[in-house]
Amino acid sequence: MLAARPPRAPLDCSASIRRFCPKATVLAVAGAALLGLGGCGGDTSGDPASPLDNALGYLPKDAPLVASIDTDLKGDQLEAVGKILDKFAFGDSVKKSVKDLVEQEGGKLKDIEPLLGNELVVGATNARSLTDGSGDEDFIGAIQAKNRHKLAKAVKAGKSQRVGRRGGATLYKDDDGSLFALKGDVLVVAGSNRLLKYALDQRVAGGRLTEDTFNEATAGLPKDALLRVGGDLQKMLASDPDTQEARRVKWVSALRTFGVAVSFAHDEADVGFRLSTDSGDLSKEDLPIAAGTSSPSIVDRPADLMAGIKDPAHVIDFAEGAAQAIDPKGFGDYARAKRTLEKQVGVSIQHDLLDQLEDDLSITLGTHGKFGARARVKDPAAFDRSLAKLGKVLPELAQTVVGEPVGYAKPKRGGDYYALRTAKGEGVVYGLVHGVFVLANDPSLASQLSSEDTKAVPGAVGSVVAKADAGQLVQQLLGLGQLGGAVVAGPFGDLTGSMSADTSGITGNLKLRFDG
Repeated sequence: MLAARPPRAPLDCSASIRRFCPKATVLAVAGAALLGLGGCGGDTSGDPASPLDNALGYLPKDAPLVASIDTDLKGDQLEAVGKILDKFAFGDSVKKSVKDLVEQEGGKLKDIEPLLGNELVVGATNARSLTDGSGDEDFIGAIQAKNRHKLAKAVKAGKSQRVGRRGGATLYKDDDGSLFALKGDVLVVAGSNRLLKYALDQRVAGGRLTEDTFNEATAGLPKDALLRVGGDLQKMLASDPDTQEARRVKWVSALRTFGVAVSFAHDEADVGFRLSTDSGDLSKEDLPIAAGTSSPSIVDRPADLMAGIKDPAHVIDFAEGAAQAIDPKGFGDYARAKRTLEKQVGVSIQHDLLDQLEDDLSITLGTHGKFGARARVKDPAAFDRSLAKLGKVLPELAQTVVGEPVGYAKPKRGGDYYALRTAKGEGVVYGLVHGVFVLANDPSLASQLSSEDTKAVPGAVGSVVAKADAGQLVQQLLGLGQLGGAVVAGPFGDLTGSMSADTSGITGNLKLRFDG
C-alpha cells in the first residue's frame, strides 16, 4: 500500500478529511465498524455512474496501483470483522484500542461518519514512485459520500478557506496550504496540490479509470470484499531497473496485472489473489508450478505448517530455466559442475533422482526450526542405489556450501538413514523407507514422516497447497501455556491455502477459520 504521512495535531474535521490516507482511513472504517456505529443515511449523488465508478474516475485509466475499501458500516464485511473479534476474550479491549487510535489519527469519529458508506478509492499515478520508494505523496483518494449535506457541513465546520474552482469542483485550503476538493458529494484528496489539480482536470478531460477496468484486474475475486487491490504488474516491473534480468524469464515477461481481495465471513477470513499473464506465447512448461486444478496430498501434522507440491520436478525445471535466462554464464558453470558430478558418481540427477519422484512432495516446517520433506518414488531399489552412489561426493559438496567440514554416515545395520553433520551438530538425515524418500534435519521427524499417511487439503485447488492449525502455531510461536493458549489462540482454527496455474495466470487463496 502507499505510505501514509504522519498525522498532525490538533485535528479538526477539514484537516482530518484533507489528510486522508490509506492507514488512517482503514483504521477509521474498522474502528467505526467494531464500535457498532450506524450508517450516515441521506441522498446519494445523481451521477448515473456507481459510487465506485465515480470515485475511480479521479484516477487515470493507466493507474499502476488502486485499492477500493468498503466503508459500509452496516454491511456484511465490517459486521463480520466485529463478530470475529467477539470470539476472542480480549475483543472488547481491541475495540477500545482501535477507537482510541482512530480518534488520535483522524479526529472524532463523528467527523468521519459523513464520508462513509460507499467504496473509498486510493490509487497511485506513477509506477516508478512505487518501485523506487518515492511514492509517499503519489496518491489520489476519492469517495462519494452517502450524505452530501453532512459532508458540506463538516467541511464548513472545519473553517477551511474556499480558494476557487477547478474541473467543476470547489477547492479548499487548510491552514498549512494543502488543498482538498468537493465535487457535489465526492471528496477528492491527493498527496500534493499538483496531483489534486491533475485529478480534477483529467476527470473531465476523459481517459479516466472506470469500474470495468478495475474489475478486470480483480477478475475472479469477490466483488463484495472489504478490500480489493488491482495493479499493473507489467508497468511496475518495467519501471524497476532491478527487474531487468528477471524479465528475461518467459513467464515473468508475460505477467500483466494482479488483483487481491480480502473478505470476511462470521467465522472466516479469506485472502484471494490473481496474477494474470498474456497466454499468447506461453505453454504449460513455462509456468512456475504445474498446471491444472489437481492438488497434492500432505502429511497432516497440526503443530506444524504443512505444504504440498504436485510434480516437484516441474518446479525445479522452471527454476533452472529461470536461472539460465537470468544468468547464462552462472548457469553454464552450474551445468558443467552438474555434468562432472554425474559422471563421477554414475548418477543422472534428472533421470535417476528427480524423475523418480511421484507426483506429490509433502513438506513440513516446525516452529522450533525443524523441517522435513517426503515423496514416494517409482523404483525404490534403483533410487536406493543412486543414494548410495551420491554418498561418495555429498560430504565434499556440503562442505563447499556451509564452509566447514561435514561428517557423513551410512545407515547402520537395520537402519534407514544417511546423515550429514557439522561439528556443531547441524545437518540432515535422508533415506528411503518403504518406498518413501525422506529428508529432515531431525531423525525423529524423519521417522514420523516416513510412517504417516498423507491427506488431501479440504477445498484446495491447484498444484500447491498449505495447511496448519493456526491456534497451535500461535500458541507455540508466542510460547503460551495451556491457559494462555486457550485465551489468546483458542478461536483460531485451520489455516489453508492453495494455488492453481494455467497459461492465463495463477490464482490463489488463503483462508483462516475461527472457531467458537
